Amino acid sequence: MLDVQSYDLVILDINLPDGDGTEQLRDMRGQGLATPVMMLTAEYQVTDRVNALDLGADDYLVKPFDLRELEARARALISRQPPADAR
Repeated sequence: MLDVQSYDLVILDINLPDGDGTEQLRDMRGQGLATPVMMLTAEYQVTDRVNALDLGADDYLVKPFDLRELEARARALISRQPPADAR
């Protein structure tokens, strides 16, 4: 979907039904896409978080989480970016 449309924020789960979210993140960054990315996962090991952040994630949220926190983090990431059509 990123090939045909720009987004203000991408929220990726590490454990996707069709692959690994960190691979998606690596591909996005490898293509030069600067869209903010928030990673979600049930994995709570520090090394998992560090790996995702080192690959270019802008934030990382561990499940379970309160939806209000997800919304607040999404607003914070989006507010730091120019509008998608200006990128």
